[in-house]
Amino acid sequence: MAASAFPYDLVLVEWVDACRLNNSWIDVSEVPEPYQHKCVSVGFLFSENEHGLVVVPTIGDTAHPDNSHTYGGMMIPASAVIRRKKLR
Repeated sequence: MAASAFPYDLVLVEWVDACRLNNSWIDVSEVPEPYQHKCVSVGFLFSENEHGLVVVPTIGDTAHPDNSHTYGGMMIPASAVIRRKKLR
């Protein structure tokens, strides 16, 4: 499949996520104030609706739609998205 005919936009998505404070016990005095744990994902925008979007890094066997597949996508809630930029 030629790049010009590829049905998915390539996007960069900036979003916020929950994060772990530590991998073990920490002193109460060391618990930080809340902050935005910003993330960046790049991939093909596979689908989106009012709940969020799905970005996948790889789409395999594009020459054979009956065998096309992907691995390792991200489902990002709409409320977590800070910014989205179309790269292609």
